[in-house]
Amino acid sequence: MSGWRYFVCPVEFNNDSNRFQVDCEPSELFRRSPTTVRLYPFQIHSIALSSFAPIMGPFGGFFASGFKRAFKIKNCINKG
Repeated sequence: MSGWRYFVCPVEFNNDSNRFQVDCEPSELFRRSPTTVRLYPFQIHSIALSSFAPIMGPFGGFFASGFKRAFKIKNCINKG
């Protein structure tokens, strides 16, 4: 969001044009700077795997529920 000046600069009212104006030079905090991150391939792989489980895991529960409903599989057995 720091790419838009509306979120970075203060909004001021211009009486001459009767409009709100957003014009400033963003501070260093909001400017891009070259950065390097050094990782082993194993670390990249572990980040990918650790991201996959919490993102895709809940959908497995929905799939299992739909599968059980389609084949009319019950969790509980009524004894009586």
